[in-house]
Amino acid sequence: MIKSTIKCLVVFLFLLFISSCIEDKNNVIRFSSWQSNPSEKRLTDSLLSTFTKKYPDSKVKFELIPGNYSEKIQLMLGTHSAPQIFYIKDWLAPSYLRYDVLQPLDDFILQDTTFDKNDFYPQFLEAFTKNGKLYGIPKDFGPFVLFYNEEMFREAGITEPPKDWKELEDYCRKLTKDTNGDGKIDQYGLVIEPSIDKLMPFVFQNEGGFQDKDGNLTINAPEFKEALAYYYGLFQKKIATIPSEVSMNNLEEVFGRKRSAMVISGGWFIPQLKDQFKDVQYKIAYLPKGKQMATISFTVAYSSAKENPLKDQSWKLMSYLTGKEGMKIWTSTGIAMPTRKSVALALDYNNHPIYKYFMGSVEFAKVFQVDYNERWYSIVQSGMQAIFYEKADIDQTIKQMEDDIKPLKINK
Repeated sequence: MIKSTIKCLVVFLFLLFISSCIEDKNNVIRFSSWQSNPSEKRLTDSLLSTFTKKYPDSKVKFELIPGNYSEKIQLMLGTHSAPQIFYIKDWLAPSYLRYDVLQPLDDFILQDTTFDKNDFYPQFLEAFTKNGKLYGIPKDFGPFVLFYNEEMFREAGITEPPKDWKELEDYCRKLTKDTNGDGKIDQYGLVIEPSIDKLMPFVFQNEGGFQDKDGNLTINAPEFKEALAYYYGLFQKKIATIPSEVSMNNLEEVFGRKRSAMVISGGWFIPQLKDQFKDVQYKIAYLPKGKQMATISFTVAYSSAKENPLKDQSWKLMSYLTGKEGMKIWTSTGIAMPTRKSVALALDYNNHPIYKYFMGSVEFAKVFQVDYNERWYSIVQSGMQAIFYEKADIDQTIKQMEDDIKPLKINK
């Protein structure tokens, strides 16, 4: 069985290598990404079609990677069969930048008079920068914001979204109800999950972090533990729920099915609300303030393999996709927010009744990155689940997580 698996893998890599060589000789730019939903696939196809119409001499082959995206891209980089252009998530960027496999883009930017690097919000460029060199162009960003149910707020006599941690807890208490009198809670104030992604905004709001500027872990610091205690405390007090407690798959479903009055999510949830939960009357607000305003701002970049025989052709595509025209097409549906200031201005997102909260978050949004091998994520997720599901001690669990993650430090 093992020999058979190894043989299949060898054959797969060989065919992949041969295929990539053929495409390179034909001057075809191979572009890979994941797709969150069918509408994103249609948008990608439309954007690439617009590019090839504008540059008819350029050929692009789109290669969808539906699952285990990062692992497959890293495998292809290691076997010299990577596509010319591909996505990189911000929090995974340090693990890519550890190795000399990505193409520095600074020289291309300097030579491209149409590409205005200063038009980007700087924190998104910094996420893909190492030793002063840029290895990815951020295509969009999507911060966490607060979605709240207007009808539930109105019934509870609440007229405004919560402004800080105290109000968030007070509102959760008022909005948690047994609506049918059977002795069981039917509606919760907030739905959360045992996930580091959802915890980190609270950590940042508490002036904490996952690591310091030198990459040393700070999860055992008071700021991190206080944020976790507050976050978990909402669940412990039974004024917030998690999806599994109400037999649902994710946060958005709990909110959409009106089992929760509030949820922390991103712009990707808006199409789902329109399609699946049309009867939910909702509004959006900034995340409640802790010691300071903060949220996570997820961003993704287009990057290119250093071993790329089509460097100039690849830059032409990358420059278009992240240029003013391409980015405007990509973000015009609200699927994500533009990382260029001029595009946000052109789309008038700063004054949009919904998108203004996403764009306004730029001022205090944090890019979440970790300088440890990707295994850190599963370690932290297991620890979070132990706290929520098994009532594990927070201090002991964090100490164990710290001990397990420290050996995974990426050498810069």
